[in-house]
Amino acid sequence: MSEFDYDHGWDAQWDDMKKYGPMSRHVRRLIKRLIRPLKFESVLDVGCGQGSLLAELWAEFPQVKPFGTDISAVALELARRKVPAGRFWFLDLEKDSLDERFDLIVCSEVLEHVPDDVTALKNIARMTGKYLVVTTVQGRMRRFEPQAVGHVRNYAYGELAQKMEAAGLSIITIVEWGFPLYSPLYRNFLELTGSQGTTGKFGLFRKILATGLYYLFMLNSSKRGDEICVLAKPAA
Repeated sequence: MSEFDYDHGWDAQWDDMKKYGPMSRHVRRLIKRLIRPLKFESVLDVGCGQGSLLAELWAEFPQVKPFGTDISAVALELARRKVPAGRFWFLDLEKDSLDERFDLIVCSEVLEHVPDDVTALKNIARMTGKYLVVTTVQGRMRRFEPQAVGHVRNYAYGELAQKMEAAGLSIITIVEWGFPLYSPLYRNFLELTGSQGTTGKFGLFRKILATGLYYLFMLNSSKRGDEICVLAKPAA
């Protein structure tokens, strides 16, 4: 895993961004749209962060058993508060996997942080019982991303699906989203500002602005963009 200080990120910068940020909300929307037709009794959020995604999944699918992993102790503590019914583990995807298998695994906005994503995908595939959803960013990586949010890559177009298939997964659906308001416009704006204004606590004004951007982003294409969501299953 990269040397980025994720404990500091979750402790001081990212909690409100994940809850209220327009991009984070749209990623959760896209994930739920992909998994609603599926049948699953357990869900593991790999790299669950502070638990916003897992909490939203648990609220929509209350019969499902929720689980989460992360490399940040701070994030895991926040996630436990949001999802008190869940079980959580510290897990470095570059080094290990859990012994259990889960009906559905979600790995959202994680692999762009992982130097050895090939090993990480193989470890995720070992834990996948029925389905896996991966979301991440592709296209040109902006200058602020390595230091501000710990990215080590943005995927080239087609790269993620190839690596998932090489890890023993079969692709079911690919959704690309974000053109033009998120990518390139919003991402270019974040590059100009060094992502200032997206981190830290959100007051009333920032919550209103974030909500406005969320609804504006509804105009983005679901067939083209830098955000990619892949639904897969273990290869036969």
